[in-house]
Amino acid sequence: MIVQKDEITSYIPNQPRVIFLGTMCAMNARTINGVKPDGDFFYYNDNRNHFWKILQYLFQPKDEPQRLTITEKKSFLKKYNIGIQNLVSEIQVSNNSKLDPSDTVLFDSYKKHKIQFKNISCKNRKIIEKSPLAFTCRSKKGILQLLEGFCSQNKLNNSIIDKVYFLKTPTRCNPFSRSLEWREELKQIFSSFG
Repeated sequence: MIVQKDEITSYIPNQPRVIFLGTMCAMNARTINGVKPDGDFFYYNDNRNHFWKILQYLFQPKDEPQRLTITEKKSFLKKYNIGIQNLVSEIQVSNNSKLDPSDTVLFDSYKKHKIQFKNISCKNRKIIEKSPLAFTCRSKKGILQLLEGFCSQNKLNNSIIDKVYFLKTPTRCNPFSRSLEWREELKQIFSSFG
């Protein structure tokens, strides 16, 4: 078995405009069998994932998105009061799945009880319970199971799952078009995007 870890800590401001939820960090940001990836890493580390470009279009619509360093990403989150929280801290996978970054591998690990969820602080628990929450993919059974596991691990009320909004994935998309879709959807549910 291969152990993969997401060692990126929670990024939760005191009064977030929105907290984006994800499953687990990209393969190029995971620690695998104790070996850390090369270089620094942070949320949405994979270049095929346009999360950061979409956010730049959302919050800085007059500017052309730039490739951000980790320091710039953290500054961006701070400036716009955005939180990010992944659900999964560790999975155990078979050798033939060790390089598969898909959620299907996470769902399989969950079914086999080969998964650990992130632990959050009491302070972050209270913030998450009262903040707007948006998941960076559409809802599906496996995602809901991971949310339930994360809530259970952290003694969060399962009712927060009902208030999570599920956005279209930022992976392999046109970031400008996706930003327009996110904006319209977020405006419908969160007054902070009105």
